[in-house]
Amino acid sequence: MERKTLLGLLLIIALLTSTLGCISTSQQTATGTKTPAPTTTENAGSAGSQVYRNWYHNSTRYFEVYYPKEVRDDPILQSKLNILILGADSAYESYSKLFGTRPQKARIYLYPSEKALENITGKNVLWFVDYKKKEIHVALINETGVYSILDVDSALLEYAAGRKLPDFIAVGFGVMDAGRTHLSPQEKKEKYVSMDELKSLNLRGGYNTTLFAEAKDLMEYIADEYGPLALVEVLKTGRIPKIDWMDFMKSATTPGGTAEIGVTTIAMNISLERRKFDAVVDYSNITSQPYVFFQRTPRLNVEDINVDNRRVGFIQGLSLVIPLKDFKNGSVEIKYTGDYSTMEKIAPQRSHVEGRVTEDMAFLRMEFLRPMLKSLELFHIIEVRVKADRGTVIGPGEEIAPGVWRITFPHGFNGVIPVFVGDFKKMELMNGRLTVYYMGIGDETAKRYANLTEEILSFGIEHFGKPGYRRVKVVYPRGINISSEMFDVLAYSYNPIRYKYGYSYEVAHWWVPGTVIFTSNVSQYWFNFAFPAYFSLKYAENVSEEDYIALRNYYISIYGKETDYGIRDLPLTEAWKVRCTDINRYYAIAAYRGALVLEKLEDVTGKEAFYKSLREFFEEYRFREGDLNKFVAILEKNSGKPVKDRFQNLTTSTGLP
Repeated sequence: MERKTLLGLLLIIALLTSTLGCISTSQQTATGTKTPAPTTTENAGSAGSQVYRNWYHNSTRYFEVYYPKEVRDDPILQSKLNILILGADSAYESYSKLFGTRPQKARIYLYPSEKALENITGKNVLWFVDYKKKEIHVALINETGVYSILDVDSALLEYAAGRKLPDFIAVGFGVMDAGRTHLSPQEKKEKYVSMDELKSLNLRGGYNTTLFAEAKDLMEYIADEYGPLALVEVLKTGRIPKIDWMDFMKSATTPGGTAEIGVTTIAMNISLERRKFDAVVDYSNITSQPYVFFQRTPRLNVEDINVDNRRVGFIQGLSLVIPLKDFKNGSVEIKYTGDYSTMEKIAPQRSHVEGRVTEDMAFLRMEFLRPMLKSLELFHIIEVRVKADRGTVIGPGEEIAPGVWRITFPHGFNGVIPVFVGDFKKMELMNGRLTVYYMGIGDETAKRYANLTEEILSFGIEHFGKPGYRRVKVVYPRGINISSEMFDVLAYSYNPIRYKYGYSYEVAHWWVPGTVIFTSNVSQYWFNFAFPAYFSLKYAENVSEEDYIALRNYYISIYGKETDYGIRDLPLTEAWKVRCTDINRYYAIAAYRGALVLEKLEDVTGKEAFYKSLREFFEEYRFREGDLNKFVAILEKNSGKPVKDRFQNLTTSTGLP
């Protein structure tokens, strides 16, 4: 195989697993038994009964879950099945408490599509509940970007209520559970319907991104404007308070700004032997909207919430936790347990996974139990305190005591909080600037990996300045596939020598988004991916002309393939729209074409002026939200050339530069 072809093959394996916190697992999934399902709804008839007899089956405390081979074998649908099996009981108990109903057992039938549900039951809907037979029928939405299962959550909510809820309420709450939607303010202005029309539409008749997003925005607006108890009343009564349409649209289309979190303290007791843990996370000095909510993985079960030192009730959905108290400023403490002793896989390959606990290693990322606001959350002080039955603890920042790690951001910064526990070995390089932790590989192999890291890091420091962290850490774990930068910690489980330029892409994350992040302005989000790809291109150029040409051609090749040679291209400022629906296309545009755009600007201004401008920009915006308009101004100052119009044209047009 030619070197050029080999480089492309190796890089695609590495880079396609490289996103802002993207992990894949190859562990076992929940396997159902092939048990004949009971005859269900009368509309199914004899043909339907025969179909169900071939379905697989799993049990939870409250639910018997049935699903066909298509659900079991499809990685996206299987992830939703596994999330349901893990989280249905705790969510259903919370919803039953909300509605004042007594939990009752039921059968859940999961269909691989809306058409499959219609063919078998005769009903053209996303879901329906047969209260008499105690059955829940759900058509799963096969969308790669949906980590949560809004399709199932709406059905669970209705089953707990004991009655059919208005569509816009059931859907809106379900989409709240799915996290943030991905529509621009302009799209909302153009596509949102009137309040009366939204309330009258048949939303359960089919998945509609815009209408589902509007229903979500409405539920969040009610909680923002009137508090979470008002949201509870809406769920219970089906009646919404008087809404000012103009004010609602302003809220839905206005960026949320920033919210400060003074001190975040996470205290955990982890048992590798039992593959379980208990924890308390405390957020103090939060500035927020009138309410604060949290995203959770269904592996976690929230047991207690205190707001300003007072115990409060809460709603716990499949991936959502809402304390039932108005909240503007103060503190929140959450006590919870985590169980990794059952199934491993709960998300499809390359999708967001919260971690893993095995008998010899734990990896947890505290992204799935953190404040979720319309605002961008900025952490100031993070302290992680971990006690484990064995092994070394690795967290963000400096280890101030055994098992205690602290990191500080004077201006506040956004990111993911990692925790590793295991029998790691350790080595230090670059006078302590770089620390390498490893397990499952030999000392000599670890040394080669560490030397490569030092080489790449030194290249970056020479040309782009020091990253924001005084010291950085690399973790080479065992038993989990990961390539992810989390504050000052880079976790990488592949062979960095074999995947050199995929690895350099990850190291570059210590600059972007590790030092300067682009989050609140979605039109600039592409830079989080473009700079690491540009960094790798420049590093390859530093290694050899052959590597540089091969890598550049690889970028062009993948861009052409994933965009149908430009037909499905998007401007960089709009690339964010496809991140949740077509990740390969997103990388082709944001990372690969974005890197070539940066290189084109380098050609215009000269390499030294471009590098100098990046160094100044990274220093000025150290641990802050970046602004590319400011970078362009710095670039014009250092190069003495007009760049603004060229930059705007390159980022708002399509095609290779």
